[in-house]
Amino acid sequence: MLVSVGVVLGVGVWLAQKNTFELLGRNAHQGIGFAATRVERHLKPAEHQAAFIAQRIVDGNVDPDDRAELGALLTGALAAAPQIQAVMFIGPDLQTLLAGRDLASGRAGLVDIDYSSDPDIRRRMQPSKGPYWNEPIWRDDMQESYISLAHPVVGPTGLAGVVVSVVSVSDLSAFLNRNVIAEGASQFILYGRDRVLAHPLLAEAFPGRSSANPLPPVEGFADPVLASIWNTRDRFELGLPLEEQTQGHVVRLGQGDDYIIIYRELAGFGPQPLIVGAYFPAVEVGTEIRRMVISLVAGIVALLLALVAAIFLGRRIAKPVVRFSEAAGRIRDLDVGKVQDLPGSIFRELNDQAQAFNAMLAGLRWFELYVPKKIVDRLVHRGEAVEALSASRKLTVMFTDIAGFSTISEGMSAPQVAEFVNAHFRLVAGCIEAEDGTVDKFIGDSVMAFWGAPDPVEQSEERACRAALAIAEAVEQDNAERQQKGLPPVRMRIGIHTGVATVGNIGAPGRINYTIIGDAVNIGQRLEQLGKELGVADRDVTALISGDTAAALGDDWRPEPAGTHTLKGRRGEVDVFRLV
Repeated sequence: MLVSVGVVLGVGVWLAQKNTFELLGRNAHQGIGFAATRVERHLKPAEHQAAFIAQRIVDGNVDPDDRAELGALLTGALAAAPQIQAVMFIGPDLQTLLAGRDLASGRAGLVDIDYSSDPDIRRRMQPSKGPYWNEPIWRDDMQESYISLAHPVVGPTGLAGVVVSVVSVSDLSAFLNRNVIAEGASQFILYGRDRVLAHPLLAEAFPGRSSANPLPPVEGFADPVLASIWNTRDRFELGLPLEEQTQGHVVRLGQGDDYIIIYRELAGFGPQPLIVGAYFPAVEVGTEIRRMVISLVAGIVALLLALVAAIFLGRRIAKPVVRFSEAAGRIRDLDVGKVQDLPGSIFRELNDQAQAFNAMLAGLRWFELYVPKKIVDRLVHRGEAVEALSASRKLTVMFTDIAGFSTISEGMSAPQVAEFVNAHFRLVAGCIEAEDGTVDKFIGDSVMAFWGAPDPVEQSEERACRAALAIAEAVEQDNAERQQKGLPPVRMRIGIHTGVATVGNIGAPGRINYTIIGDAVNIGQRLEQLGKELGVADRDVTALISGDTAAALGDDWRPEPAGTHTLKGRRGEVDVFRLV
């Protein structure tokens, strides 16, 4: 046990160290990836709204010369994307309608601007270019830097104008400040490698920006950690496994203050790629390492406790598993009636297993009511699919019917009729199954049964006749009880015939029955119907058997001859006997 525990702990230490560093690397990758995704989602609405406005104009849904209609479109697009500071339409003559957001109230307002004398705007009116992000610009009148998305509107006659969506640098910086990827982390966005596009310090007024320098440079930036991001001195490898898209390193400031910087490039938002990144003190990783050591010490204690608990829990787990195995064995033997529901468990998996098993068991109990258990049991135990195929076989068939059922059921309610028929079928089926017969189906108030399939049955004729006599005796006893209750007696007819029939799967795809068909079946049914003519008045049950069945009975049987008869629907005559 000590050797095993030592090996487990040794491997555990190695794996814990490996997993800790991999987890830190994965968390860094996922964190910066999440930050990049959020930045992309923050900027994408500028593209979507510009494309929407341009498409509305191209489709002719909005007339760019109609100031009211165009203004409503621009204002609506601005309201749908809070991250957009302004959206404007610049016509071919450089006359511009701008919908801008008031910084104090947040409400949108419309402004007409004439850019006809602005060469920079005229240079941007290029119909051959698709949607594109412009380089950042500085507006003296707004004391703010902006990035913008231009979407040319090209109609059938050429350039119809340009839709421009504007995003402010301060708003983008405030967005970063509100959505920090982790506690203690500081986020930033660089424009290329040498300019700061977004940073918490840029969320407010930041000095030093101008038309020539709309973005502050990285070198000398007010954040010393970010300012030293590309310094080659006091820079170290990160030592964490990072995925290909994510990069990172460690920088050291002052008296050994180390910071981990993680970043990723995000293309498609201007001539220069955006670098979305974050940094945090390296001591945060040291905390994770210390936690790993503490967890290893705790693991030693937990492992010792686990050895004791495993014995107890193992027994608790094994008990329901053994119970489940025993119940599954009974179901395998189709002994569903003796299977009890499995109790629940405090273990979720075992509890789910018990619930699923109990649901399956409930379905099997219902299924057992509709499918002859004897047939399924024999076919399953044979394990041969060919046994279920149709084949000719000699067997004995029985039909029973209640005489005058309409008269007996007259005046009964539907539940009473069902109760009466079910009690009758329970009596008849019990006698048949006691003689190893198979109840094929219930037809109204009639029962069809047979002997000799799927397994051959010795003395099937005698078994069927014994079942008929047992039914007669049971009916006489039941009639005695009915007479005491003032109920009319039940009269029955039984027909039995032995012959060759087709047995196997009969039906349509998706709905088949294991049953028998053929002339032997028809003769059995006609003999039961012949009981209407050959019935004896003082007998509750009239059982007629064919000559073929009577000839196979032993010497102890003395069936009473009832003549030779032509059965309905058949040519030729059949010898008929009464079973007494």
